[in-house]
Amino acid sequence: MKVSFILFSLFFLSSLYAKETKHLFVISGVVVNSGNSKKIENFIKMIADKSAYELKPYYVQSYEHLSQTLADYPDALAWTSGATYVEDAVTDGQQLIAVPLYKGVATYRSFIISRKDNPATSLLDFKDKIFTYSDPRSNSGYLIPASVLKKNAYDIDTFFSITINAGIHEKSIEAIYRGLADVAAIDEYVWIEYTRTHPHLKENLHVIEKIGPYAFTPIVAGKDVDQKTIQKLQEALIGMNKVELQTFKNDFNMDGFVVKDKTFFQSIKTNMLLIGIDLEEVK
Repeated sequence: MKVSFILFSLFFLSSLYAKETKHLFVISGVVVNSGNSKKIENFIKMIADKSAYELKPYYVQSYEHLSQTLADYPDALAWTSGATYVEDAVTDGQQLIAVPLYKGVATYRSFIISRKDNPATSLLDFKDKIFTYSDPRSNSGYLIPASVLKKNAYDIDTFFSITINAGIHEKSIEAIYRGLADVAAIDEYVWIEYTRTHPHLKENLHVIEKIGPYAFTPIVAGKDVDQKTIQKLQEALIGMNKVELQTFKNDFNMDGFVVKDKTFFQSIKTNMLLIGIDLEEVK
């Protein structure tokens, strides 16, 4: 009886430890309906099973929170913004794992949208108007429009009469639709996928300008994830079998992943330097 109790205790403690050592996979607004826990959990489980790196989803409301989480838990992974990765690679040693493919490529654009009853044809036509964006660290939502304005001798902080932080791209789209703002910069992927499931939006809204391409939203690791694990995670993502790939496509309407190096994000880094973000060489 005593031996059985000891064995049971050891089994219980080892199971508890295993649960406690699951690493965070941090999710913010990079995918449409990022709060859909089922599809996120299935995706994370697939990666964990194939790489033998235990993971659990952790949802955050902003890229700032995402970055802080990886700084606090440097063994975590995240699906992040390209601009956020570029900065965090310098400040916290974040590591690039892979970049998703959308329509067969690992790049995307920033779509400038407005209402159809507005005659404007470019971002520059909206001086002293109301601009809404998803996140101040979003590449497509904030950095790209800020860099376009800077190249034309304008500052995003003073060009518009009001700027609204909507939190996610979907809310920026809705703000334009409801007349709460005049213009927004939207991730190409989010615009296409969100309006596909909400077709009424395109009755009143349209894309007036497309800026890019830029490196798509990457999956990254904290600084403490070792290179052997990084390689296993990469193999899990780029080596999805037909069933896994089809499930991923059904859930996210993306085509898989590809491994890239830091130079793939150089154009994003260039824009960050242009608007005054002081960066060292991306690690």
